[in-house]
Amino acid sequence: MTSLLRYQFINYLRTYKYVPPFSIFVLCLVVNYTFIPNPILDSYSFTAIILFFLMGWFTVTLFHAEDEGQKVITTLHAKSRTQYNLGIFMICVLIGLFLSCISVIYPTLIGAFGEKPRFIHQLLGFLSHFSLSVLAIALSAIFTRELVKNKQNTWWGILGILIVSVVIATLKETILQIKGLIWLLPPVRLSLEMMGSEDSIATIPNIFYWRFVWIFVYSSLVVLLFFLLSNRKRR
Repeated sequence: MTSLLRYQFINYLRTYKYVPPFSIFVLCLVVNYTFIPNPILDSYSFTAIILFFLMGWFTVTLFHAEDEGQKVITTLHAKSRTQYNLGIFMICVLIGLFLSCISVIYPTLIGAFGEKPRFIHQLLGFLSHFSLSVLAIALSAIFTRELVKNKQNTWWGILGILIVSVVIATLKETILQIKGLIWLLPPVRLSLEMMGSEDSIATIPNIFYWRFVWIFVYSSLVVLLFFLLSNRKRR
């Protein structure tokens, strides 16, 4: 598995397809903290949403890094398509982890906030970035060429699901009127609600941890759906 991950990552670097989303990430991070001081949690919430969209970009370019012919050869070496796709998911998660850390550490190092962030701020910031990164990876994978043949539909599908996920986060009261619907929709709203807390927050409520857990569980279920649909498509 290690050899597969190394090959997939090096191959992705050689495509340079990561340059546009990474450049936009750096630009947004720098611009967001150009003027100081900034509120802590609100700033983290903004960059978490930016990362949410950019991880969709990283995900589709990772899944499409190889042409179909080369992908067949790599899949044979990986022993199965499940292993092949699992490797890509792992790389996506590692990228999300790395960028989440950068998003939290960078503004702290340059003193971009009105007060020095406490551990509680940094923990909430990291969990917000990383949970939304994983959610974006899961949602975007559903629209990659593994399941969607038309490349144009892939990009429109990914952009659509990510935008809808953010929009419905602002429609909580309306959604709650429809019993059960809240559990089916991407839980972006949970992250936004938690990051809407005051910077003076003293401790992280236990309910916050359970909300982050639900975001990861929801993402895992979507990834499981991806593998089920992918295996069914090959039959």
